[in-house]
Amino acid sequence: MPYENTHPPLGKLLIAVGMELFGVNPFGWRIIGTLFGIAMLPLIYVMALRLFKKSKYAALAAGLFALDFMHFTQTRISTIDVFGVFFIMLMFYFMQRYYTMNFFRQPLRKTLTPLFWSGLFFGIGVASKWIVLYGGAGLAIMLAISLFERYREYQASGRLLAEGKIKDKELLSTCRETVNSFWKNIIITLASCVAFFVIIPVVIYSLSFVPGLSASAEGFTIKGLIDSQKNMYNYHSQLVATHPFASSWWQWPFMKRPVWFFSGSEGLPQGQVSSIVTMGNPLIWWTGIFAMLATLWITLKRKDKTLYMIWIAFFSQYVPWMLVPRETFIYHYFAMVPFMILGIVYIMKLLDSKYPEARYVSYVYVAVALLLFVAFYPVLSGMQVSGDYVKDMLRWFPSWVF
Repeated sequence: MPYENTHPPLGKLLIAVGMELFGVNPFGWRIIGTLFGIAMLPLIYVMALRLFKKSKYAALAAGLFALDFMHFTQTRISTIDVFGVFFIMLMFYFMQRYYTMNFFRQPLRKTLTPLFWSGLFFGIGVASKWIVLYGGAGLAIMLAISLFERYREYQASGRLLAEGKIKDKELLSTCRETVNSFWKNIIITLASCVAFFVIIPVVIYSLSFVPGLSASAEGFTIKGLIDSQKNMYNYHSQLVATHPFASSWWQWPFMKRPVWFFSGSEGLPQGQVSSIVTMGNPLIWWTGIFAMLATLWITLKRKDKTLYMIWIAFFSQYVPWMLVPRETFIYHYFAMVPFMILGIVYIMKLLDSKYPEARYVSYVYVAVALLLFVAFYPVLSGMQVSGDYVKDMLRWFPSWVF
């Protein structure tokens, strides 16, 4: 009988797969999350390659993500956050694919394919953790921008036809096709979105509760499903507990309060410690928030709409946390990290294009990030190390308690 019901069950079911295959032991309950964490690296590579068109920048994004402390820690300690973040990345990747398509220039059915995958991974993600719902707003914004662009093309074609001055037969045919197909395409697209982003996710989400509720005395029922949602909502909305490692949303990018997950001292030689803490790579996080703001400003100024996904995804996951009244923690920032890294890579790409000699900046940046990863590795992994090393070299601020 399941006893933990503060989050949707799919992430926990995925962890259970590892336990079923390898036993109820640390390897068994960690392996699936770790595999998802590994899969995030080629995923962000593909995302960056699509956005920036060069393998150099794709490799840079994957490398920085691999060197981020939170990615390393969160994907190897058996928490469900890794699944939510993985599916957030996937759903935005496919929405960005749709966003760059045009149902006037490509078959409508072909444009619906990435929408289907985006909706599917949105549903799987929500069934893993509710934070994915936040990103749903970002998906809706991207869809709205894309459809508004098609509406502007429809209006422009209508004006040209009304003026009656089109001499080019191909242009005339294109304008007529645009005007004649617009409303049909819009209606089919929106109807498909209802199926892809509402019906399919609801089915996936509901089915994820079948194993847990089937083990209860009442079995799986609609009432039990609804009660589970009420219990989860009441828990999170009414939680008034305090915690020494809690931190507010505005503190996360600056890492004011890392979360100390584990401290082992028994059986260790005197003066040795073993810890696991979740935080960000200082170089990546402290430059990343400013890179994200710069990405927002520059892409809007340049009207580079193919890159809007970077900041839409980031802020759609971030802004809702500003409204959450309960205690929050730095690991809630994990969903924003991959998009922050894409923002860093974008700024580096701009520097490379404007200042050719700046190409060395990225190499130095990665080298420093690597040095920091190596330096902090003991407190990210639980490795046995001298307590003096941790106290004197790694505790940079009084609020860094680990």
